Amino acid sequence: MKVAVATKPHFFIEEDKIITRLFEEGLDYLLLYKSHPHPQYIERLLNLIPSKYHKKIFVCSYPRFTHEYKLAGRLINIDNETCCYGPENGKLVSNSNNLQQLDELKKKYDIVYFGPLGRTFYQSNELNEYGKKVINKKVWAFGDLDEYNLKKLSPYKFGGVILDKMLWEKFDACRSTDYSELIKYFCKLQKIINKL
Repeated sequence: MKVAVATKPHFFIEEDKIITRLFEEGLDYLLLYKSHPHPQYIERLLNLIPSKYHKKIFVCSYPRFTHEYKLAGRLINIDNETCCYGPENGKLVSNSNNLQQLDELKKKYDIVYFGPLGRTFYQSNELNEYGKKVINKKVWAFGDLDEYNLKKLSPYKFGGVILDKMLWEKFDACRSTDYSELIKYFCKLQKIINKL
């Protein structure tokens, strides 16, 4: 199962160092997703990350970066962006928060991240049975994933896991430059994911 990390919605000073360290620790993919992605800031962040990791980064908006930096591909928001196919765009990643929609999106995109996975998903028998039928390697789990509920993913055949909020809570970008706790937590989650 692949391990990916979605960036925080805003840029911050230590971000490139943390991302580089996560890649050094075995991160498979980064989803570079920002709330208001100004192209200069995205370009600056990409320039600060060693180029050997660029092929593991998916970026939102600005398809030119995918080609210029030889990135893994693009994040497509199905609600407000049309899908652009083509070898210069790399893999296409989209999102779904409902199992019925998931089946259709799997036909169109290389990866579909499914979430947020909350208590409802784990507690509903109907969702659990249907989920086992439609979830496959093209579907990656997303949202509410920590060391306790990661284990609940084992009955499904997810192709990957996307870590986000729970991971970033281990680092205070406003008050600290020490991100060792975040890295430790990533390694802990990575070991759990590798056993799934």
